[in-house]
Amino acid sequence: MAKGILGIIICPMLDDNLVYSLDKDPEGKDVVLADTGNQGPIARKLERHSIPYRISGWDDIISGKTALDRERYTVLVYSLNLGLHARPDVLRDRVEKLSEEMQPVVDAIGFYLGTCGNEGWDIPAWCSSMGFKPSATFRDPLRNPCPDCVGVNIAGGPRYLDLLRRYPKHIYVFPAFAVNKDEFNEANRAGSEEALGGMDEETLKELGIEPGPNAYERWLLKSGGYEHYLRIETGLGDRDEFEAALKELRRTSGLKERVPDENWGSLQPTDELYSECKSFLG
Repeated sequence: MAKGILGIIICPMLDDNLVYSLDKDPEGKDVVLADTGNQGPIARKLERHSIPYRISGWDDIISGKTALDRERYTVLVYSLNLGLHARPDVLRDRVEKLSEEMQPVVDAIGFYLGTCGNEGWDIPAWCSSMGFKPSATFRDPLRNPCPDCVGVNIAGGPRYLDLLRRYPKHIYVFPAFAVNKDEFNEANRAGSEEALGGMDEETLKELGIEPGPNAYERWLLKSGGYEHYLRIETGLGDRDEFEAALKELRRTSGLKERVPDENWGSLQPTDELYSECKSFLG
């Protein structure tokens, strides 16, 4: 039986993974979502799986105004803004500051995120060097941190390299990526809109950029030789939601679906992360 407070810092691209583990775990738990403005998606998924939760303001949590019970298994979830993936330096700074803020409140921390462009960033190792509470993150079978959300869902490492060799010039799509695609791309859109804003219609036409809200994205994919997305089945998320998102992806991107000849999805990093987190509270 676990007892204590597990802090979770999570990217919305990986909240299916946490909900899966919470739903699979038969032990009773008190789930508290920090009101960050980004907790809506995970709240809906918890409701879908009939997992009770409550929401509290972050200031109330770290000040102690919101009571968290250390005598039972309590999971405190802080959802990040998905757009932080586009700013690796900002993401790293935010996560490290949150880790420090959590120290008086939690007994351990689980990092449900990838390194996302931060080469060599091992956040649990950094926490250990700071003398913080024990922590864990997604790791591949060689115990290296998973580089991104695709790596998390295929078990990263050499398997990721094999995927890149087998299916080059493909967009790798798992359920959460398909569902969050618009928000994911929104963070990259500011720079593209700025670039397009300085071009007249004749120049855009010469480049082959069609008018419309998804024109630049389609042009980039075409320019890079991307014609397909690869469907990666993880067994996570809502099936109907996934299919609807894939249909919309095909419509807006012009990509065709390719189903791989084997199942690349893996829950090894997900299962091991949750198990490691709970072991800190044993």
